[in-house]
Amino acid sequence: MHLFIALHEEHAGATLTFWNLWTFDPLIVTGLSVLFALYTRGLWLSRGRSGNLFPWWRPTLFYIGWTALLAGAVSPIDGLSGDLFLMHMIQHMLLMMVGPSLILLGAPVVPVLRGLPDVVRYNFAIPLLQMRRVRKVLFFVVSPLIAWLFFVFTLWIWHIPSVYSNATQNEPLHLLQHFMFISAAGFFWWTVIDPVPLRPRLAYGLRLLYLFLATIQSIVLAGIITLSPDVLYTYYETVPRTWGISVADDQTIAGLILWIPGAMMYFTALAGIFLVLLKKDDARMRRLEGR
Repeated sequence: MHLFIALHEEHAGATLTFWNLWTFDPLIVTGLSVLFALYTRGLWLSRGRSGNLFPWWRPTLFYIGWTALLAGAVSPIDGLSGDLFLMHMIQHMLLMMVGPSLILLGAPVVPVLRGLPDVVRYNFAIPLLQMRRVRKVLFFVVSPLIAWLFFVFTLWIWHIPSVYSNATQNEPLHLLQHFMFISAAGFFWWTVIDPVPLRPRLAYGLRLLYLFLATIQSIVLAGIITLSPDVLYTYYETVPRTWGISVADDQTIAGLILWIPGAMMYFTALAGIFLVLLKKDDARMRRLEGR
């Protein structure tokens, strides 16, 4: 059983510490471990070639993003999310905003494929990716409209109070929540980042609109949570109040985390896309002037 589901039964007789708040989800830990191993092996095998794909900052961002996913999934942040809504929101930031975006900036496609054993890569992975049906499915899920809608749907559905309450007390739902957070974020940021060496599918000008609309819907949800005069997530009224934070204050702080740091992450992405757009326009003008 997931630790934070069982934790409240032991509150009275146990002292919460950094070490007993770690959780362990075999599927998530196994998936992250395989990703780490394949990326690292692929980088090692790529030494001396494809240098332009793997400058030092790309692996650095990948490993920071990987650490963010691990922290959000199994660290005390996850253990405390059953007691504090604000910890859930920090977890939400790590799983949907920080981890997937940094991993994609780390250009994981080539290293992960190269990291596979030869027999798996040539006899299974490459033929599978070359199948027309598989490619159609992949192109569909990372198409801008579908990725945006799935991202927004995931964000809102899991913050409906009744759905959220069920997820905190049901292990399969809790795992599904984590899976949807990470996968929806991966599809969403894939469109924004276009992990090297894949070609862009959305013009940079449209990416600004894509991100702006995502920012607006996130602010709306944050405003509902922060400004609500009532306690929306009544589940937290049934658990011990960790650190002495009231349920109302906990909800307000959680909403502010989604509102301010969340918006800042969107604005950072908007600024990055805007700078890339300016750089490309400048390069185009120089080519025209040269002609």
